[in-house]
Amino acid sequence: MKVSKEELVAVLAQFNPWWRGEAVADLPAWRRAAFRELHAWMVAPPAPRAVLLSGARQIGKTTLLLQAADALLRVGVPAANILYATFDHPLLKLAGIDAVIDAWRTREPRVEGTEYLLLDEAQFIRDWGTWAKHQVDFRMDRRIVFTG
Repeated sequence: MKVSKEELVAVLAQFNPWWRGEAVADLPAWRRAAFRELHAWMVAPPAPRAVLLSGARQIGKTTLLLQAADALLRVGVPAANILYATFDHPLLKLAGIDAVIDAWRTREPRVEGTEYLLLDEAQFIRDWGTWAKHQVDFRMDRRIVFTG
């Protein structure tokens, strides 16, 4: 089964309310210690342009990603340059990472500056390790945070 670009755009629009000028709903005001480290890495990475946040289920990895998106918006990163996608969603999982990014760029044309990809549940992305390596090697304009 092939997932249409229109279906992907609709799903991504639900996960990325900042594209519509809306805030992320129900974000806690408190921040974990890991938030400061993640935010510092995103705005000025010391070396690699991809990082993996791992841990047990239900400990706040998704919340951390959404807080990071909110913080990026607050420091002036264009909403169009921030993508949050969770690959436990059946359509995103089925479509694959390249189709998801293509749908993102169809919906939100790129604005000059760094792109931020917040990719939740990366273990569901086919061959995500190889994909990440290629992104780090060839896409200097991207910061990628994976959870899984």
